[in-house]
Amino acid sequence: MLVLVLDDCFFDYGDIFMDSKRNKKKKFSKAIIIIIILLIAFEGRNLYYEYQYYQEYGNEDSIFYIFDKNKKSVGKSIDLETEAKKNNKIKTILDNKENIPEVLLEMLSRNSDMTDYVLGYTENKGKVFSDNIGNVTKGEYPLLLQYDKRWGYGMYGDSVIAISGCGPTSMAMVIAGLTGKNNITPYDIAEYAYNNGYCESVGTSWSFFTEGVKYYNIIGTEVPLSKSRMIEELKSGHPIICSMKKGDFTTTGHLIAIVGVKDGKFIVNDPNSPERSKKLWSYERLESQISNIWAFKTK
Repeated sequence: MLVLVLDDCFFDYGDIFMDSKRNKKKKFSKAIIIIIILLIAFEGRNLYYEYQYYQEYGNEDSIFYIFDKNKKSVGKSIDLETEAKKNNKIKTILDNKENIPEVLLEMLSRNSDMTDYVLGYTENKGKVFSDNIGNVTKGEYPLLLQYDKRWGYGMYGDSVIAISGCGPTSMAMVIAGLTGKNNITPYDIAEYAYNNGYCESVGTSWSFFTEGVKYYNIIGTEVPLSKSRMIEELKSGHPIICSMKKGDFTTTGHLIAIVGVKDGKFIVNDPNSPERSKKLWSYERLESQISNIWAFKTK
């Protein structure tokens, strides 16, 4: 009888043990389901915001670009081999591509506006064709392009201004607007930066924008990443240069000028893109892409 009682007790305990395991499994399964739902909701939120940004700005890196064949994306990439079949200039470039830096061909694939520059690269590398930037009005900031044939072939360290001269080109725009002078070109600034230790292997040292600019009687000050502060500087007549991370403006690093505010958005002068310079950019779009900011004024 005792054995039966013990057996019954053991059996009852086993049932309780099994029920406990089943309950734990159910709770664990519910927890997994909740986590999956939260992850889906989070990713859905991200996709929603990405779609909103895509609709406003366009971006060939967005997954929505794949499905939207009619959207004209900023910096839309083209296949040069395909383009060469209908464009003799591109064909000539590819026939001589062994003499052209790969990075320049990549830039061309994203910006067909560079075609004539790349076409003349082999013949003109190292040459500078102008000692001024054209007509300038004080208080206005001209859009200058680093691949402009007037200075884009000029050397900047081991490269040319078209490839690595976004810093000098952005600074040339700032100086022109602040001073009204037209005789300080991107090449002039690149040459000064290189000769005075402000040219790094991948572009322009950040110290140039606070120390180097003193040569031009310009005061450069680092400012915090703040929408209100940026607007304050611009409304005070102080143009801004931003160092940009990977995003809408670059796949590696880039420098752009911000020269005004309109309808609560920023007016950008991108030395590598007329298309991006035509758009107004919200602070929310720019914020995560900015790694440093400088504001400028005359002494």
